[in-house]
Amino acid sequence: MKKIESDGDKQMVGESCKEVIQGKKHRLTNTELKLADYILEHYDEALNYNVTELADSAGVSDASVVRFCKKLGYKGYQDFKVNAAKDVLPRDRHFNPGLEQDDDIETICKKIFLSEVNVLNRTLASLDTNELKVVAEKIEKAEKIVFFGSGGSLIVAKDAAHKFMKIGICAFVYEDIDLQLMSSSLMSEKEVAIGISHSGSNRNVIDCIKNAKENGAETIAIVGQGKTPLSKIADMILYCSSEETMFESESVSTRIAQLAIIDAIVAIVAFDNYEESYTAIQRTRRATSENKY
Repeated sequence: MKKIESDGDKQMVGESCKEVIQGKKHRLTNTELKLADYILEHYDEALNYNVTELADSAGVSDASVVRFCKKLGYKGYQDFKVNAAKDVLPRDRHFNPGLEQDDDIETICKKIFLSEVNVLNRTLASLDTNELKVVAEKIEKAEKIVFFGSGGSLIVAKDAAHKFMKIGICAFVYEDIDLQLMSSSLMSEKEVAIGISHSGSNRNVIDCIKNAKENGAETIAIVGQGKTPLSKIADMILYCSSEETMFESESVSTRIAQLAIIDAIVAIVAFDNYEESYTAIQRTRRATSENKY
């Protein structure tokens, strides 16, 4: 069996995650053994947990889960989760468990569209309108808002900054990780930091929200359901649903739900300050009109 290198130890191509765990039990600490036993006993259930939920269920810390995964030879918890999912799903269901390889185009489209609609409905049902109002008020009073995200959530962050800028809200987002970290370290109590991460466990987003909070900024998290490291530290939390698969930590449905939440907040802020928002929209349209045919 061929060996491959990861960020941690070595693992064997073709080995199931269960086999990897069993084969390395003799090298685990007592805490890691406790976690290993929990995962092996609740394998299918554990694969649906985020890092915080697994840690709480097994009675260990988030950091212990990450160290455990790296000791097994994976890059982190998400890498472990993706590989472990291969043990329980047929190969033809890896891309999306809701689709089958012999589905025709019409069936695929119907399943995908219905899935996205379901995500939006579940997200709407879980939203607290009073909390949305408070979030909108904090944004309206802020001198500046900064969005933080990575991967698919960075796309949402860029879209959010663009929409808030159009209605006259001073909004920023940075693609470079170092710029994100630097900007978060310079935030003040008159500003709002918004971290977007469906898993709620992206280290860069967590570090940025921590930095912003330490400097007195209001912090808001847009995350998936359940306990997450990001939701533990943010002042306010907005939850979004998804049809996330074990292989996609941030599926398209996740981004649709995140975008819908952003659109709702933008609309609330705009209508609360209608004249100013209307004027800003006209000015920003004029400013960008020369770029359009």
